[in-house]
Amino acid sequence: MTHPTSHMEARITLALSFLGLLLGIFVSVGVLAGDDQGRVNLLFLLLLFAFLPVLSLLLSLVLLLMKQNGSAALLVSLPFWPKEFLQAQMNIELGNQRRSWLFFESQVLSLAFAAGSIIVFIALLLGTDVNFVWRSTLLSATDLLPILQLISIPWGFWIDAQPSLDLLQQSQNSRITGGASTYSENWWQFVLAAQLTYNLIPRAVLLGLARWHYKNKTRLSSQFERGDTTVNKRRLADPETLATIVYTRPDSYQLLDWSNAPEHCRRFITQSFGKPVDLSSLSANSDVHSLRHSAELISQVVLVRSWEPPMGELKDVMQLLDSKTLNFILPLDWDGISIKAANNTHLQEWQRFAASLSNSLVEWKVLQPGEHS
Repeated sequence: MTHPTSHMEARITLALSFLGLLLGIFVSVGVLAGDDQGRVNLLFLLLLFAFLPVLSLLLSLVLLLMKQNGSAALLVSLPFWPKEFLQAQMNIELGNQRRSWLFFESQVLSLAFAAGSIIVFIALLLGTDVNFVWRSTLLSATDLLPILQLISIPWGFWIDAQPSLDLLQQSQNSRITGGASTYSENWWQFVLAAQLTYNLIPRAVLLGLARWHYKNKTRLSSQFERGDTTVNKRRLADPETLATIVYTRPDSYQLLDWSNAPEHCRRFITQSFGKPVDLSSLSANSDVHSLRHSAELISQVVLVRSWEPPMGELKDVMQLLDSKTLNFILPLDWDGISIKAANNTHLQEWQRFAASLSNSLVEWKVLQPGEHS
């Protein structure tokens, strides 16, 4: 029987694949359409299909080494997703492997974009006469040839896809003289080879490595959960292990806003619990040490969107707060003008999350406005 987690992962992967494919198709159609005479700038194609993919690939690796999330993390958190979709992510057992999962999904998105670009490119080659030209104020054909030869080194065995000085001179276009190329269509093999070498193939390899890394992290996490040292993870999975919901709070508290809440939300909090001693924004990149209030006994209240899943980044940040006092997670639900009662299912997820954070030094509870607040 397939685990529900696998179904949710497959749905997200399919959604990102479809989105990446559409983006690749739309961008490529816009670029390969050319000008009113059907001429396509070769240098612009190389920028889009070779240089930018390589930079994006390097950026992905840097983000992975820096333990930062890629484009998928931003996409799955955008507000246009329905609340049911965000709620469904709570059922994905991510934990410490969330970053690996998001890196894998980022590669899915990038590979789908590359595939969409190549599909459009081949379709236009079959159905239209694409004329490749190049223009430059500073570069001449002799200046450009060594650069293109360097780019084409990986496919040196493909003779027809190699650049030549004669081809460059014939495909150079000038708006002043109106010069047009005679053999400019011969560039299609070079452009296709560049897309395969610097975009599609590297992304496919990185996707395979990302999938292997995520599956390996998941396997190790599963083995760890079965060990004797996994009490906290079993508590999180146990529906009876829930942090307490409280409706009152200490006299002084620091409000840490993880949700980027609107102003009417903050007014509601002040009316319900009193004015906070300090109000600070909280994010995955926050300097937690600078957020600690000088008063040792002050409690910390972390404001979150009740309908969103308690993700790994939030857990990492909250574990760094290192406060030896009673602390609270405040899940709120709101629309553009008012505060609504939080869904019971959502609250239970936040109770489990708060319970997983509590230990002998730090206690986390779920804070909610009282009936008469």
